Amino acid sequence: MTPRLSIIILTCNQRDFTLRLLHSMEGWLRASGNDVEVILVDNGSTDSTSESIRAWLRESGITNLRLIEAGENLGVARGRNLGLKAASGGVLMLLDNDTVADGGVYDELCRYVEDTPACGIAAPALYSPDGELQASAKPYPSPWLKLRHVLSPGRESAAERAELANPHPYYVIGACQVFRRDILGKVGLLDEGIFYGPEDCDFCIRVRQAGFTIDYLPQLRLTHDWRRATRRSPLGTLGRRHLKALLRFWMRHPRP
Repeated sequence: MTPRLSIIILTCNQRDFTLRLLHSMEGWLRASGNDVEVILVDNGSTDSTSESIRAWLRESGITNLRLIEAGENLGVARGRNLGLKAASGGVLMLLDNDTVADGGVYDELCRYVEDTPACGIAAPALYSPDGELQASAKPYPSPWLKLRHVLSPGRESAAERAELANPHPYYVIGACQVFRRDILGKVGLLDEGIFYGPEDCDFCIRVRQAGFTIDYLPQLRLTHDWRRATRRSPLGTLGRRHLKALLRFWMRHPRP
């Protein structure tokens, strides 16, 4: 039986966050049965993440979760593409492993994209654990905006906050993106030339160029433990890879 919804979760050395998400989903997954499948891609973890997930599967008895071990850190786009290629649902959800939500939110997101043909990607509102609304619906990521993030880490611009009032923002971050399988057929997989960010924005742009909308749904909410690694060490290996990805992105998508 083909599942209605496939959820692709990527993890790398974040065992505790991943197990927290799985525990929060357990009852919902059991009740959903064959309507839902979870594809969990371990992107080369060295902290016993895979072993812990397998132990959780044995203890919980959950059968609608599949673990894929990449064997190395492939980056966000390639890792998520592994999951997308393995998924069989009519609706696909990219979900960060540091999120938590009531299972009903996943059902509502799935229903929304099924019932809204014009929608290319739907995303809920994201809140930090202390209840602060995150600027997850965003404007074009210009070089100036990215420089401002480096100079003022942790502070969102007025333009970013303003985009939260737009029902069709320029893009929604990849912490939770939901779309029908036919969308993937029209625009293709995530850009594997981008190791870490902004593959989410690139994907949204291609979906919009194909004639669909990006829909931000503030009535639906997830908790998201947002930790921006490139802000902690902008000159580290991940920061340099992010800069390279941004240069690739800006060459492909000059400011609109």
